[in-house]
Amino acid sequence: MFISENKNGPLILVSKDIEFTFPFAFAYLAGYLLKEGMQTKIVYYPDNPLKYEKFINEIIDYKPVAIGFGSLYPDLYVVKDLKRILDSKNVKIPTIIGGQMVTPTPEFALEITNADIAVIGEGEIILYELIKALKGSASLENVSGIVFKDNNEYIFTGPGNFIQNLSDLPKVPFDQLPEEKWLNIGRYYTGLGQAHWRYNDRVVYIHGGRGCPFNCNFCYHHSKTRYRKIDEMIVEAIELTEKYKANMVYFGDDLVLCSPQRIRKFVDTIKEAGASFEYSVSCRFDILDKIDDETLQALKDTGCRIMGLGVESGSQRILDIMNKKITVEQIKKGLERLKDVSILPTVSIMVGQHTETPEDVQKSIELMLETVRYNKNIQYAFTITTPFPGTQLYQLALDQGLLKDHKDFFYKFNPQKQMCDLTVNLSDMTDEEVIMFRNKIQDLYEKEKRKLIGKKAYITETIRKYLFKVHKGFNYKLLKKLPKNPLTDLIIRIDNNLHDFCQVRLDSLRLKFLGINPNYAQIKDQE
Repeated sequence: MFISENKNGPLILVSKDIEFTFPFAFAYLAGYLLKEGMQTKIVYYPDNPLKYEKFINEIIDYKPVAIGFGSLYPDLYVVKDLKRILDSKNVKIPTIIGGQMVTPTPEFALEITNADIAVIGEGEIILYELIKALKGSASLENVSGIVFKDNNEYIFTGPGNFIQNLSDLPKVPFDQLPEEKWLNIGRYYTGLGQAHWRYNDRVVYIHGGRGCPFNCNFCYHHSKTRYRKIDEMIVEAIELTEKYKANMVYFGDDLVLCSPQRIRKFVDTIKEAGASFEYSVSCRFDILDKIDDETLQALKDTGCRIMGLGVESGSQRILDIMNKKITVEQIKKGLERLKDVSILPTVSIMVGQHTETPEDVQKSIELMLETVRYNKNIQYAFTITTPFPGTQLYQLALDQGLLKDHKDFFYKFNPQKQMCDLTVNLSDMTDEEVIMFRNKIQDLYEKEKRKLIGKKAYITETIRKYLFKVHKGFNYKLLKKLPKNPLTDLIIRIDNNLHDFCQVRLDSLRLKFLGINPNYAQIKDQE
């Protein structure tokens, strides 16, 4: 039986450093355990593998009751390396893994990382019961929702408990996460040239639902679909924007606007509350197609700046194969309607879907060019189809012999290049064609975008990126090497203030050149 030698120590949760996205999974785990009176600390592993050993030594110094790792699939590679270093220290600290990198293939995840225990599904209740067991109050067999190895045999304890009513979720312990990393999210986008984010955006995060009621073949469905009450979400959003002096709310569900009825309730609640923030939401084109013009305008009027949607393909045949349940015409119409009410779309297209041909990809290229010419401020992302464990595509790859087993996928997947690299070719194209077409659509998009936004916007954006790069290099390569003293602190403050001043001014200029009102993200037609 696993029993921790540090029964009074904290649980250490190891997360990827905060960048672009907020770590809701770790935040809710920490919030639940803290609510139950358990010491919990979130730490962030370094980007540089050369710093892993120092990082592990720092964790050991906490004398933790256990160490928890988990997140998306690419983190398996990091956890494998961190666990190897931890094992070399000859300490008896139980290691727990969970998240999307574990749940579809828990035995493999335990094998490849050499971790002790795998948590299956949503972890708040399971992890709480597990930590109690590791302190000696019960055996692991009595903790549902986990997999562990005993006498060279994997033991699965059955489905675990999860929070049925999302109104019972604990408050996210924002104060336990470094504010400088998650609040000024707009600054992360400085080097990417997106019109959607402002340099001075201060963003708070609201989680309103778990799971997705749809069944696309490339998605991993991690949990039963449930939603929080909208009035609770909006009250929380107002509280957080006031507390952190934020101007922007990121609603971070798998699918925020899941039905026309929920959309109507959403905008009515914001209006009634008198909320004054902008926000980003996710939606689908078939749902967007079902809401009337009045409701769409109400979304804009209540502060909707950004809407994330999945285009995925310009070929109706491929959309049907994906089980996407949308049409090409709905995509075109939806993007036009968003442009007309001045909501900025962020969308994606994948190349290399099951049986995809060059003719299918050409239709995606044509759709991209048509829509971006209508609205130069659409933000596109382009990926190569990757059949992750737990998806229909993954099982298809196994059934067709494109993958031998879980280990085969693990060693074929490139965690550095990730979604821009080919892992398994499910299409009717050669490997070279898949990569070529993905690069081609990216190149055509960038060239068309550059032409459409005009010289002034392009030059301003180039200067912003260059300043950002220089500032980052100055901070990390020079300032961090200087001795800590009042003079160094003064130099850092002057450098940061000067950089902020320049970026804010350049930000205003580029938005003007893009035809966007910097206060309300209104897009104006410019001849």
